[in-house]
Amino acid sequence: MRRLPRAGLRPPAFARRRPYPYGLLVPVANVATVTAADEIRRFLGAWRIRSTVAPYTPRRRRRAPAPWTLQVLVFADDAGRARRLVNDWTLPADAPDPRPEP
Repeated sequence: MRRLPRAGLRPPAFARRRPYPYGLLVPVANVATVTAADEIRRFLGAWRIRSTVAPYTPRRRRRAPAPWTLQVLVFADDAGRARRLVNDWTLPADAPDPRPEP
């Protein structure tokens, strides 16, 4: 356990986590199918956020297998905005090509 100098306090929990295995890219969504990942990538691309898809890598060991197999990754600078957009967006059933409103 590392201690901060003079203060005698432990570093915050987020500072002790393992780094993401993809360097500068961080996950913004976990999905089960390639189609869902492509839809999210297309949606983020419409907002000019570059993204990619990688196999899901759990940060902690789980007892049951995760229902998703892929994760959508973006650069750390765009992660907050991308997460907000993905969380607010729902894929319409009749319109597979989402476009942002001007």
